[in-house]
Amino acid sequence: MADVNDMFDDITKEQSYYKPKKKITITPYAEGEYLCHIIEVRTKMLDVKGKYRAQLYSFTVEVAEENKDKDFMFMDINGDKKPTKGAPYVGKKFFGKLWRFIEPQEGDSFESNSEGNTNYLRFCEAIKVECPKEKKKIDGKEVEVQLLPNLSSEDLLGKPVTAFIALGKPWTDKTGKRRQYFECKFCKEWSGGKSKTITGGRGNEIPF
Repeated sequence: MADVNDMFDDITKEQSYYKPKKKITITPYAEGEYLCHIIEVRTKMLDVKGKYRAQLYSFTVEVAEENKDKDFMFMDINGDKKPTKGAPYVGKKFFGKLWRFIEPQEGDSFESNSEGNTNYLRFCEAIKVECPKEKKKIDGKEVEVQLLPNLSSEDLLGKPVTAFIALGKPWTDKTGKRRQYFECKFCKEWSGGKSKTITGGRGNEIPF
């Protein structure tokens, strides 16, 4: 009499085997400078601290292929620093924010915060946008200032930048869980970086 298993195999002609799962290695993010392209931009005008008026740029940078051979140091689960090449980070995306404080005109109730535009000036320099110098009379004194352009989302999309990535401020979500993510703190020039054509990137201005 045939074995039950033999009979089953004869009827189904099926095979069964075990294949070990491919081990997935996850490299934690590392603080440092990443070569990136700006792939998404949103802008809106906001009142800030009840005193100022500013345009907020919320943007996303994507880590470029050119990072694959760069050296990074990440922190492992034990808190020890480990070296890695940048290949695991290629294609990763990080969020950033940028403020452009607006100068009040006659009749406006908000105040000037021109000294708060340092990061905006540096950002313009990073994407090679000229900010011409001009002398203006402020509080009765002649002062040299730099004129900051009103960048549109189209001016930013696809631009190459060197993004400094680090952990952002921790926050608590609605379930009470503490969250903290890596984000783009600021951008510098990517010397030799080439602009990239972005298709489908958000470039819509949000009216205020």
